Amino acid sequence: MATFASPASSGSRSVSASSRDPSSAEFNPDDVPVELLVRHLLEAKRALSSITQVMQANHLTHNARQMHEESVILTAQTAFLRHNIAEQQRILRKVRRGMTHVYENGSKEFEDLIVTLDKANNKLESTLGMLRTTVVESIFRPPGEEAKYLLDFVDENSVGGMQNALKESIGELQAIQKSFDSDLLDFDTYLRKLAAAIKAAATSPPSPSGSSTITSPPIPRLLASLTNHSHDMAEHLASLTKHFDLCVLAVRDTDGGVALARRRAAEEDPSDGNPVSISGVIAAQDLKQQQSHMTLPTDPRERAEMLHVVLQDASQVNEVVSDIQRWLQEMEADFALLKEQTDSARRAYAATIMAFHVLEEVGCRLQSYVAAQAEFVQRWAGERELIEERLGEMEELGRFYEGYASAYDSLLLEVERRRSVEDRIGAIWRKAKESVEKLVEVDKKEREHFRQEIGEYLPTDLWVGMNGPVRRWVVVPVEIRMDIRDTIVVLLKLQYADEMTYS
Repeated sequence: MATFASPASSGSRSVSASSRDPSSAEFNPDDVPVELLVRHLLEAKRALSSITQVMQANHLTHNARQMHEESVILTAQTAFLRHNIAEQQRILRKVRRGMTHVYENGSKEFEDLIVTLDKANNKLESTLGMLRTTVVESIFRPPGEEAKYLLDFVDENSVGGMQNALKESIGELQAIQKSFDSDLLDFDTYLRKLAAAIKAAATSPPSPSGSSTITSPPIPRLLASLTNHSHDMAEHLASLTKHFDLCVLAVRDTDGGVALARRRAAEEDPSDGNPVSISGVIAAQDLKQQQSHMTLPTDPRERAEMLHVVLQDASQVNEVVSDIQRWLQEMEADFALLKEQTDSARRAYAATIMAFHVLEEVGCRLQSYVAAQAEFVQRWAGERELIEERLGEMEELGRFYEGYASAYDSLLLEVERRRSVEDRIGAIWRKAKESVEKLVEVDKKEREHFRQEIGEYLPTDLWVGMNGPVRRWVVVPVEIRMDIRDTIVVLLKLQYADEMTYS
């Protein structure tokens, strides 16, 4: 039977026994020259150096199997981490949107508050400007006093103090807003860093099948190819080993074959590194080991069959060696693809771990961001309440100053009304004086007529005041602000004038 048999899975040809019967007269084993058998032996010996390729193939298969296991584990861990990182990133973005909503609401409230403060302040300044330019009428002030304005009679410092307090509160609000804005910017920086790390981890995402590209086969298929090639190479090496053993038997069974084989082997370069030594195999001390599992054929037919197989298999040795080399090249190419995909899985895992570390860093700082938001809301509410309170005071002060200006206008009207009343009173008194003077004149005539008619008949001491003039009346204005002494003086003057009239 033939020594070489290539597996059908490898696509190699199958080598059968000789197409001719070794018992046929056409084949004579004695016609086979010993030089040919020795040459086949040496070729078989050189072919056994393929054990290096087979061992390398086995090493590649072993490493590929380990890489496949590593790739499966890394792919599963990477997928798990990415899913959880994406979920945490979604939560972080939701928290960030909430903080943005709080910040924007605060900013809008601040803008509205500034607009309201500007309106109230402009209104107050307008009122103060009107008070500052309104001259107090001289009728209200002592004679000779310099001109005064309505603003001179109110405390303007209270307005300045209130405005300064509002400025301090606004500055405090801006500081609160700036501090929270700094926290938001820091949060955004870490979110961008996390997004960049996730993006970097997703540039070469490993799939569950281990495929990194469309054109590259998945890792399981590459591993199966490596395993099949390694198995085929091992079978070919076993066939080469059997062929070498048959060559040894054929040389030993041929006269002069052992000596010629040793001579030819000695002529071989000892530094060629071949792992098989012809002299060592055929040495006398190894014959017992050889005989333990291989015996020389005693039947001529068996010897003829052995030589026939050796000759036929010898023609396929180079092809088998070529197959082993070709398979090794294919395995190296497949191993390179598998290693590339494994490296891609390693890089993806390392990048995902980096993204996870960034996520941990963001998570450690998240509490400070949430605390900053709570502090912003608390401080903002406190300062806003204080500003609204001071705004109410400003509006109340503005209403007071407006009432003051309006009261001054009413005061002018009141002065004019009182002057009109006094003028009317004076007119009435003047008219009354004219009427009194007419009555006095009539009374004077009547008294003169009475004295001429009957006065001479009445004694003068009968009515002491009979010849006296009519009582005189004097009306003078009295200032309300006069004290009792001024009033007494006026009354004394009136009494004196009355006495002078009767004298």
